[in-house]
Amino acid sequence: MAVSKEQKQLFAQMIKPYKTCAEDIKKEISTLKAVSRKNPKLEPYFTFKISVLSVQRANTLVLMSRLSQEIQNIKNDSYLNDARREVNGQIGDICKIVGEDIDAGLTDNQEAMATIVEFKPVQRLHLLQGFKQALEAIKTSMGQTSKWRWSFPDAHLKLTTLARNLLDFKQFDRTKDPNDENYRPLQEYMRFLQEESHLAAEEFRQKYELSTKDVSDLQRLQRIFEFQKRLFTFTGQRDELDRVQARLDNVKEMVESLIGDKGDKKGKKKK
Repeated sequence: MAVSKEQKQLFAQMIKPYKTCAEDIKKEISTLKAVSRKNPKLEPYFTFKISVLSVQRANTLVLMSRLSQEIQNIKNDSYLNDARREVNGQIGDICKIVGEDIDAGLTDNQEAMATIVEFKPVQRLHLLQGFKQALEAIKTSMGQTSKWRWSFPDAHLKLTTLARNLLDFKQFDRTKDPNDENYRPLQEYMRFLQEESHLAAEEFRQKYELSTKDVSDLQRLQRIFEFQKRLFTFTGQRDELDRVQARLDNVKEMVESLIGDKGDKKGKKKK
């Protein structure tokens, strides 16, 4: 059904404050980036502040798309894709500070931890939760048939990697006292990390089974399971460790089989 003149006018009127808000946040982000470049030692903290603003901007863009849907019955994919890029880009920017590798030892990030000591565990947790909520809102608004649907497995893997590298595992290990101000945030942080890694794994499983059938997606799934194995060994969760080991063994067999099949096909072609 075509959008009426009245619907267009109402949408143009209602969208104005959201557009203004999104633009104001964008300007503030640009200002903070310029200031941060002049203060290298404080740049990580500017990046965290920018990340909070990026989540706010992404959420505003999602609301703008929903408003279009409600008033005009049109889902505005440009708003949603802009929100997706906003969140993904900012997760990437923080990963550049604390590390982009999910495969290293859990306590190998101490050098990076020393640069962000003033960023408390509860603040890190809240930022990660904000990223996750924004990603889920964008994914839900885009829908299962969106052309960007299968970009989300990588987004959740990046968020898992960020959560892993933003956690001081040595601090977690020595914080045993429930009365310590960091005890509950760290425990909740660990739950978040485990849940997000499970979600990333499920996303790649679905991507492989429902879309690509590409061995590279299984290899990413394998990396997630290998990370989970290290994580559950660290926390001493024996049942979870046994479960992830079984999943890891299964995925390894699938990867080896697929790579073997490809090698056989190439050999036959050469003959």
